[in-house]
This record gives sequence, structure tokens and C-alpha cells, in this order.
Amino acid sequence: MQLRARVPVTRQVVLVPDMATLIDEVSKWSTKGHWPVLIEDDVRNSMFVRRFRPERVLRRESVGAMPADRGSREAAIEQAAANAWGHRGATASASAAALGLPVPAGLIVSDATDPAAAAALLLSAGRGQDIAWVDVNAGRPNDVLDLDSTMALRRAVEAAASSTGRSWGALGDGIDAVTFCRGAAARVMTRLPIAGPGKSGDEVALTDVIGRLDDGSRWAFTGWIFGSAERAAYMANCSLFLPRLDAWLCDTYPNSQPWARWGLQSAAEVLESAGWNVDLRTDETLTSLRGATMSGLRSDLVLFNSKGNADFFRMSGDVDADPGDVPILDLPAVVSMIHSWSLRSPDDVNSVGGRWLEHGAYAVVGSSAEPQLSAFVAPDLYARRLTGGVPVLIAARWWMAQSPAMAAVWRINTLGDPLMIAPPPQGTVRRTVKPEMPLATGVVDMEAEAIAAMQQAEQSPSDEAFAIAIDAVTLLGRDQISAALWNAAAHQSLAGPQSARAAFGSLFRLGDREALQEAWSFLTRPTSFECDMFWSALSPTLGEGTSDSVLQSLARTLTPGGAVARAEALAPILARRFGTAAGVRLVNQAVALAETTRGRRALQALRDRVGG
Repeated sequence: MQLRARVPVTRQVVLVPDMATLIDEVSKWSTKGHWPVLIEDDVRNSMFVRRFRPERVLRRESVGAMPADRGSREAAIEQAAANAWGHRGATASASAAALGLPVPAGLIVSDATDPAAAAALLLSAGRGQDIAWVDVNAGRPNDVLDLDSTMALRRAVEAAASSTGRSWGALGDGIDAVTFCRGAAARVMTRLPIAGPGKSGDEVALTDVIGRLDDGSRWAFTGWIFGSAERAAYMANCSLFLPRLDAWLCDTYPNSQPWARWGLQSAAEVLESAGWNVDLRTDETLTSLRGATMSGLRSDLVLFNSKGNADFFRMSGDVDADPGDVPILDLPAVVSMIHSWSLRSPDDVNSVGGRWLEHGAYAVVGSSAEPQLSAFVAPDLYARRLTGGVPVLIAARWWMAQSPAMAAVWRINTLGDPLMIAPPPQGTVRRTVKPEMPLATGVVDMEAEAIAAMQQAEQSPSDEAFAIAIDAVTLLGRDQISAALWNAAAHQSLAGPQSARAAFGSLFRLGDREALQEAWSFLTRPTSFECDMFWSALSPTLGEGTSDSVLQSLARTLTPGGAVARAEALAPILARRFGTAAGVRLVNQAVALAETTRGRRALQALRDRVGG
């Protein structure tokens, strides 16, 4: 909070093409102002801009390649982070301390050759934290790390903490949070004492093992950022710069024990009394969920409870939803999901947790395996902790004094920045300053670029010219202008695959389903994200009166993470409309995409019903 109060935010966003340019731009930060620096990404960057609402968006040319050797990469990142605090010391924390600022009780652990080092740089510069470089085998996100490798990883993190010269062996000392910015396995094996429901040899969560001593006691809370440099930078920027004011709570649990204890009504009351804008949805069915998110979800915090597994979540009425039914996020969001297995394979977009990440979540609390309900902090307590200033990911952990049985190592993973806070909205908005002028060489103002692109589309109209203009205005958060450009292209019979793809997100968010369907017709190979958007927009209108063209379009949205529920909704209607063979054919397509035994069994049962 003191850092937030001392350093204002410059109301601009700078887009860079690569890691080397990210380092160069962050090195320009000072105590006069920090600003978001994002690596080019077609989807996430426009989401960020829509929520941040900058005065200007700039795009930089590349400054060149990163150094080839590991040591030079580490030094470049560390120097840029220290520059953000005037480089008054050898490291970011020393430079911040020289200004009289408290050193955050956190340590960043990363690998300079890993793409997630982009988040390490931003969070080091943004919070005055030091980075420890750890080069050990930690597996891949969808793996299970073996016992010896897990022990080696723990030891390497402890050695990194010792190398700082700060106290770290218990909570309340110099290091209480570890930000783990690199690839690793979500599930690990350990000899540490594990929570009540577990037994020796059980898989446990990576982030609940890092930060533990040999006796199982916790010395730090851990948050994990992995994946591409583009996503890592996005997650870090969201944590540092976005407000968290609006909450959307989706409650599917029955009002009976034990489920009622993890219901969301009390949490909604706590957040609302603290000044949050709260939208509570109780007894949410799959039908009502689809109806509520036809144009996406606009919220900063999502609390969601459901039964299920990695490949489905059960809504009220005992109807299963696919990962593809995870709401489209129109704005970046923090997601806390009381649900089994959601983060079993977080790098798999066809899992529940993986779909939240693909849809734009920048911090996620979820389970790596079956944890039992008692592993999750009750939502009302979680909400009280948030409004009291407890960091978002740490608030999701049981503490020894409150639940000794569940405070041991277990199966909740926490993705994101562990020092990110979401205190009551009133009085916590950061001070802002205007951007400096003029622009440096090699920097383009995106508003000027968008105007030039629109003029070019008017003077020499083509599918490509309209696509360039639409991309530019969409990045600036101007969905209405994007839709107008699409309509102009369509009116001139110039709309095509490029402009359709560029305008698709804007048309979805505006709820223009007629234009969205026209754009869909040009997408010969839609991405899973585009399939999810089209399904979200059109499936709530599905019924006996649905036109043939919409039915045929919806039939193209089947994806590995969205095959079962979509086939269950579509196949019976297709069979009645076009004959049994049409319904069975769709089910067979879904069977070929289904990746789990549960999904294939559900589809086989559907085929029997439709074919019978």
C-alpha cells in the first residue's frame, strides 16, 4: 500500500514486440510514474486496455534480440528493475529501500531463459522485489513432478532465499511470499506432512509445497506464473495496474450441508458492505449461465462454486457444463473456483482451469486434484480477508491458527502474483499522472495509427485494409467503431476472413448476433476461443424456432473442450429438423473430439437416445 501511494501511474499503455524491448521500456520507469508495458497479443492486450482506460496507447519498435547467454539476460533484467527505483542500489529492493520505502516481504524466483521471466521483470520493477535465478528441472505444467525433483526444487528455492541475506525461515520475517515465474509441474510428490484427507504418495499442489520447511511448516506463500511471455506480462500488468471493484459470484451449490457452508451469499454481503459492486447469481443452471453471459462477463473478481472434474463443472439441476462453457471474460479477471481438479492440467485449454486462463483470467485459485470441500477457505472468510487487505492468493489459504488440519500441504494451487491485493474500492484507487510529451523516435501513437488505417480503408478499401483498421480501433477499446467498420466492409461486399476475425470480438461484446453470424461465415478455421464466443452468443437462442443457418453454424463450434454439452443441446434438434442421421452424425463428430471416458460415455448415451 505504501508503494502504491508513493508511485503514481502514468495513464498510458506501451506495447512492445519482444522481451528485449520490454526490458528497455521498463527501465524508463521512475518514482515519477510507472505504466503498463505489454508484449503484443491480439486478445489480451485489448482486454487490458478496455479495463485500464489509458489516455494513450503507444507501440514501440524492437530494440533487437536478447543476449544469448544466461548471465547477460539476468543482468539486463535486474538492472532494468533497479532503474525503476533510481538504481540507488545493486538490486530493485536496495534501490527502493534507498528511497525510504519498505522492502516487500516477497522474493521472485525465475529462470532468465523462461518466457515467464517477463512477469519477473515487471513484478520486480513494480514492487521493488529482488529476483533469484533458479535453473533446475521442474517439469511442465501438465506433469507430475517426481519426489527427488520436487525435493531439489524446494532446496533450490530455499537456497535462493538464503542468498538474499534476508530472514526467511518463518512467517512474519523478511520473505513471506514467493512469486514463481517459470515453467513447472502443477502436481508434485513430496515427503512433507500432508493434510488430513491425504496419504503418503498422494499428488499435491506445486504452490503449496514451495515455501515449506522439512517439518511441513510454511515460511512463505507462493503464487505461480507460467506460459508465454505475452501472457506472463499480461498477468503481471493486470496485478500491478488494474483496479478490482466489481465482483461476480456464481453459486451452484444446494442450500443443504455440507454444500451450504461454501455457498456465496455471505461472501456477497461482505463484499457489498465493503463497497464492491456485486452481482450474485444463486441456483445457477447451465441455461441461466449461458443467458447471463451471452455477451461476455465484465467483472474484476469471479467467485464460482461447482461440483465436477477437470473436464466439466456441474451446474444447478445436475446438468454438466464443458470447459467451453466457462464464461468469456470481456475484461481481465481474478478467478477463485471451488471445484475439484480445475487446475490439474493448467496448460490444457480443454480443462476447466485452462479455459479460464485462455479466456483472460490473470490470477486463479483452483485445485490440482480432488481436495475435498474442507480444503477451500469458506467464501465468507475469504471475502473478509480480501476486504481486510490480505493479498488475493494468500486469502485463499488456510492458516494454521484457523484450520490446523488443512494448513498442511494439500491440493490448492494459486496462479498469479501473491502480493496482489484487492482491498475495499473506496480510497484505494492509485494516483495518476499525465503522459509526457513528445513521443520518442520509434514510438507510434496508436490513435494516430488507427486514424490513418481508417483513412486507408476508405481510400483503398479491401478486406485486408478494413482488418488493419478494425484491429487498431479494437486495441483502443473502441468496439462501436470496430462494428461500424465491419458494417462498412460488409455493405461494400468487401468483408472477408481478415476483417471478420478482426471484428469478431467487438461484435460479440456488443451483442450484435446478426453481424456476428455473418462474420462467422467467413471463418473457415475458427479458433477454440472464437468457437466459445459464437456458442456463448447464439446458444441461448437455441430452440425449435432456430433457423437452419444458425443450427448449422452452431454445429461448427464443437471443440475438444466443448463437444459434450454442445452436442447434447444440438443433436436432438438436428435430428428432429433434418432426420435422425443428422443428429447421429453430430454426435459422432463429438465422440471423435471427446478426450475423457466420462465425455465419451455421455455421448454414447446421447447417440442411443437420438438414434433410437
